[in-house]
Amino acid sequence: MKKLIMLLGLVMAFFIGTFAVSAEEKGEKGEKVSEEKIDKFLKKAGAPDDLLERWEYDQKLDLFNKGKESTIEFDTTETSHFVRDEETGELIESSEEQQPSGDFSTMATITSDKLRVSHDIWSMYSNGVKYKSVYANYEWVNTKYGGTKGDKLAIAVPSGWAIQAGSYECQEFQSSWPANGYTYKANCGGATYDLDFYGAVWSLTRTDYVWHKGWASLDMRRTSSSAQLRVLSKYVEDTGGSTSWSIGWGPMSVSISGNKSNNQVAWDTGFTY
Repeated sequence: MKKLIMLLGLVMAFFIGTFAVSAEEKGEKGEKVSEEKIDKFLKKAGAPDDLLERWEYDQKLDLFNKGKESTIEFDTTETSHFVRDEETGELIESSEEQQPSGDFSTMATITSDKLRVSHDIWSMYSNGVKYKSVYANYEWVNTKYGGTKGDKLAIAVPSGWAIQAGSYECQEFQSSWPANGYTYKANCGGATYDLDFYGAVWSLTRTDYVWHKGWASLDMRRTSSSAQLRVLSKYVEDTGGSTSWSIGWGPMSVSISGNKSNNQVAWDTGFTY
């Protein structure tokens, strides 16, 4: 009987020890990578300070997971700014530092609504093949009434590029006060809203009257040496609450129209190869 008890004790000890090791290994594998470590990694790959300041942790982690030091390399970044015309409600492009002129009639037409959009483009090497990793970013510099629900974010690529299957990503963040940081909230419905050989459209989902920002990305491979080295993105603000959308595609072109009113801004960026 004593031998049986001892045997059972040894068996239990063995299994408890096995579970402890498994849990410990799982903890090590699931350990969160520090933002400092990711910043150092991206900085070494050429990331400018402005990019590291604009990107949230989750976006940095997405790129960090795509490759290591020898497989990713920063290419280019470009930012555009839009403000709302109070009379028409349209978003019009302006310089970042632009202030209303001394003309009171001009000052009266500009509201505090500001949208900042950008492209951040990286080179990525995998199994001897070179890819371009394209990130399209948006940020409402002020609180947005009604949130971003129904708004569309799109990336369109030229002829001569093949988009890598499974590389489509999109994330949404918001903040009650930007100085306190942003929080990840959603992944743009969990899938692309529309998909084509020339790109993808995502539909945003947030309804809170706070600050909003986010990004979408895809990876593409050049299939023709004459392919244009440029990419285009669009942000469509659903101002009328559209219930249906029509989307058309072409080389580095996407048309997005709802059955109710909307505002659209587009920006395109060249890159190297």
